[in-house]
Amino acid sequence: RQRVTATRARHHAVVAREIAFVAQSEARCEPFAATRARPLGDWFAQEDALRILMSQAESCRRLDEDAPPGSETQRWEVVTPIEFPGMVARSVTPMDIRVDAAADRPTLSISSGASETQCSGGPGWAQALLSRIGEIATTVSSNTVDVQEDEGGGLTVVSRVKLTVKLSIPTLLLPPFVPAGPFERSGSESLQKLLDRDMGTVLGRFREGYLTWATGD
Repeated sequence: RQRVTATRARHHAVVAREIAFVAQSEARCEPFAATRARPLGDWFAQEDALRILMSQAESCRRLDEDAPPGSETQRWEVVTPIEFPGMVARSVTPMDIRVDAAADRPTLSISSGASETQCSGGPGWAQALLSRIGEIATTVSSNTVDVQEDEGGGLTVVSRVKLTVKLSIPTLLLPPFVPAGPFERSGSESLQKLLDRDMGTVLGRFREGYLTWATGD
């Protein structure tokens, strides 16, 4: 894919190649019983719970450290690696978190803000790309977490994640003779493997974390 952009200085068209890495996943944990002593909705807003949900990223940290514990709105930063031929990119993204701590059916949404991308490695032409990667890359992600009831009355936590990383690369940095297809496939596969490998395990840990927290252990 290509698009045309204009430069103010020279007033001529510059062709940019668009590359997108996309992955999405839905996962759920094993059913469990909530306790009245410590509601499930309160667990959703705990920092330990949010760290578990974001643990599929390479790292995460809270940005609004002055906010009170258990806030219904929080801001975090996550770092997500993307591997594709010739280089490794790391997307550094602020995440806005909103928690609806309804006692029986809490929900949580995590959405990304403006990100920056840091890269390393690659051949000579890739090194030129790396110097400008932060200007031409955007990351958009969302994760909606809610609670459903099964036929036996047990509760299960369901997570729906979508992650998209887009690069708009001038052809001077990514020449036409370098095919975009392998980059998109490899980058998307890297993200998809990350989600498929980790999200079920993450929700299992989220479930166990709640049960431990709810009993006060």
